Amino acid sequence: MSLIERLTRATLCLHLAPHGLDGVLRRASRPVPGSAFHLPIANPDASWEVALAALRDWLEQDGDKKMPLAVSLASRWCAMLMVPWSGALLDAASAQRFLHSQFAAVYGDGARAWRLAADDASYGKPRLACGVDAALLQGVQDAAAAHGRRCLSIEPIVGPAWRSIAGNKPAAFALVEAGRLLLATSSDGRITALHSQSCGAAWGDELDRAWRRWNLRAPQLDAIEHVALLDLSGVPQDALPARFQPLPVAGAAHLMREAAWA
Repeated sequence: MSLIERLTRATLCLHLAPHGLDGVLRRASRPVPGSAFHLPIANPDASWEVALAALRDWLEQDGDKKMPLAVSLASRWCAMLMVPWSGALLDAASAQRFLHSQFAAVYGDGARAWRLAADDASYGKPRLACGVDAALLQGVQDAAAAHGRRCLSIEPIVGPAWRSIAGNKPAAFALVEAGRLLLATSSDGRITALHSQSCGAAWGDELDRAWRRWNLRAPQLDAIEHVALLDLSGVPQDALPARFQPLPVAGAAHLMREAAWA
């Protein structure tokens, strides 16, 4: 790709969540001022089918039919798992069988209907893997294709969230969304462990309790003094434990960078 192409390339970054569709146009890897939008979605059951229908409706009305898309999905629709190293990961077919066995052991046989992907950790290292309902992924791809759009990537929001702060090399971070919180540790530029659970609107206390419960299972967390906090909940908390250090976030779609999960 030429320098001019890199400087002029634009991508519409979308974040699909149960109660809203957020978007921002990025050009030359930077958000375009004034391009951000938020579309509320009436979705009391947090159904991905309802959210997907809202995405289809928005694409139908959007005037810029050719802009390629990069899509992130809310954590509640993405099952995350650290999987141990296996030689099966070196081959695409055997990797899927291995990942399905790992997810089925944790999430049950329903996981066999999910589309699974893992990151590209070094040989011999555990890998971060994600499972998403295959129908949801296909629905997003079909919605884009129906309007002549290229879908450059579809990934869990934890991917963009991590890449947005990885340069600061935090030992741990917390990602809070409406109804969901995720805790993760990192080392050598990679996520090394994670914990995910539901949460309520008063998530500040729940976040601290979740960290302490996780600490009981993983005593090494005692050595971590500060946890970077990305709040996408829309419900800021007045007082947070000093351990959690909020970082400024313009919006979920603004976290998108080059995709790591295709």
